[in-house]
Amino acid sequence: MLSFQSSKYVNIELRVFTAAFLFMSLVIHVTNVRSNFVSTNKTLHVCDLVGYRYMAAAVVIGLAYSILQTVIAVIRIKGNILLDFYGDKVVSTIIATGAVAGFVMTGELQKYIGKDWTDCYHTYFIMSHAADGLAFLGFVGAFISSIISSYALPNRV
Repeated sequence: MLSFQSSKYVNIELRVFTAAFLFMSLVIHVTNVRSNFVSTNKTLHVCDLVGYRYMAAAVVIGLAYSILQTVIAVIRIKGNILLDFYGDKVVSTIIATGAVAGFVMTGELQKYIGKDWTDCYHTYFIMSHAADGLAFLGFVGAFISSIISSYALPNRV
């Protein structure tokens, strides 16, 4: 079992990796814009579809929480372990549902466009799946961090 000091460093590293994955996911997701959607003069953007908006919001919440908890963990010696425990559980669930919403939205959009795919849309879907996958990796980091905080709970309460 991890000692308190080593679990603190592992938890900080996990939060940094989580924040990095979520930041990369957000950048890819927001910059993934395509024009001429299904032979019209429309633009396909993250704000157009509800699933993508939810994913972006979940990633922003997870990113803000990871950065905040990283800064707090680096600065403090002793903190509120219950906030870490419950916050990690809630935020990892939010990130997971956001990643799933992104995967589902991309799949539904691929079905909707169907055979009208062009190279432009193929690139859009690849970038969407990359953003969804990075959000999922951010969830994995947040989930492992929540497990570590749950192990630390009986030792410090």
